[in-house]
Amino acid sequence: MARPVETLKTESKRPKPGRWVIVMALALVMLTGAFSGGIHRITQWDRWLLRPAESGIAVSRPIRRMAPAPASGLPAGMVLGYFYDPGQTAGAFDMLRAYLPVLTGIIPFWYQINANGSLSGTTDPAVLQLAETHHLWTFALVENMAGQSVFGPLLASPTARRRAIDNMLTLVESNGYDGINLDWEGIAPSDRQAFSDFVEQLAIVFHRHGYYVTLSVPAETANQPTNSWTGAYDYRVLGHWADLLMVMAYDQHYAGGSPGPIASPGWVKQVLDYTISVVPPNKVILGIPGYGYDWSPSGPAVALTYQEAQALAKQYGASGSNHFVYVQNGQVHSVWFENTQSLLSKIQLVAGYELRGVALWRLGIEDPKVWNFLQ
Repeated sequence: MARPVETLKTESKRPKPGRWVIVMALALVMLTGAFSGGIHRITQWDRWLLRPAESGIAVSRPIRRMAPAPASGLPAGMVLGYFYDPGQTAGAFDMLRAYLPVLTGIIPFWYQINANGSLSGTTDPAVLQLAETHHLWTFALVENMAGQSVFGPLLASPTARRRAIDNMLTLVESNGYDGINLDWEGIAPSDRQAFSDFVEQLAIVFHRHGYYVTLSVPAETANQPTNSWTGAYDYRVLGHWADLLMVMAYDQHYAGGSPGPIASPGWVKQVLDYTISVVPPNKVILGIPGYGYDWSPSGPAVALTYQEAQALAKQYGASGSNHFVYVQNGQVHSVWFENTQSLLSKIQLVAGYELRGVALWRLGIEDPKVWNFLQ
């Protein structure tokens, strides 16, 4: 049974070879028709969360240096998966169990940051126990689907920033996580320096306690400090303090825009070319999408799982591609989604660019055949 963030405690933690703070620039996307949050938004088929627009049981650990921690304590070829199950649906636990032979770690999508630095959300101890038993790395994802209404006040208040860091440290310590994952989207470009300063402060504290910090950030092809969507994320600074930068290399064409590939190989290469020019490749995790979109003239695209896209393709006689068009009620729909072939073209870039690994948004919505190539 899920428990509130504030109350769940874990008695033991598996030993790890030096936990550090990981900032993941993950290009995550889970979009819905109404965009109020970010790349990791809630879709209609989730019917819960996407982009535009107190004390726990402390466990002693060796003190780490306060300078940027290397990612060398982490294994090469990491395969991470975002676990998002807002309703604790039947079968979700079994689904996660099926991925265990391939996964290196999981990132539970359970917690929210508030403007005053407090956290909300629930923790599912059964999921964490499963990860512990199978020696998976675990990073607690903290998101801000409220967007700028959270970040303006939070970043402007030293008290709120300190409270946020303390609460995230307590969350990680109390529940046996290896570190934190910040999925903070929709930050105003004017808060670029304030966000970088916050990540530095977070890294110093987490490194001191032997934990990793991860940051999920939108994909960038160049340094554009005034860009309304990516301007707040200074890759060079974030990568300096991060152990891992998870680049959300998807939503090239997002639900509120024009139809097109979710993450074309050429575009992903541009993202990686820029990323490794300012961040060491062994700190970079490539975020890959498992979803698709169904665009129509009537409004923003509807997010689709791979299974839903396949069902539509079968219904309208389309096959053999990750893109098709169909007509419904006189309206032309354009569907783009990710399948094994399209995902493989991106997975192969990990070795070519000597990256740390991949992270899939999210477990359960992808073409299941892709796991044959992730082992």
